[in-house]
Amino acid sequence: MADDRIQLRHPDPTKKMPRMADDAYAVAHRMVLAVVPREEPGITLTAYVDEMASRLPKAEGWDPSLSARWYAMAMKFDLEARGELQRINRKPPQRLVRTKQGGAP
Repeated sequence: MADDRIQLRHPDPTKKMPRMADDAYAVAHRMVLAVVPREEPGITLTAYVDEMASRLPKAEGWDPSLSARWYAMAMKFDLEARGELQRINRKPPQRLVRTKQGGAP
């Protein structure tokens, strides 16, 4: 039986993250790439979560019963750990940008 869940990562390797259905991961990943810019000043963490909460429920293939804000934060941690997102500053307001290895668009 094929495993259809992806193990999420955290920038702090001592923290354990949950597994996410691969179809939900694909939709959320696509939305993150659409929301987070490549160039500084990036997007604030608050604006990122708000934008994801607005876009995810409308995205094709998204289960509207899932918490868009929870998935936005889970994806932020996972993509930071995978090197696709980067925090520009750690003090408030935290800002995010996509790295060069972060996928299209």
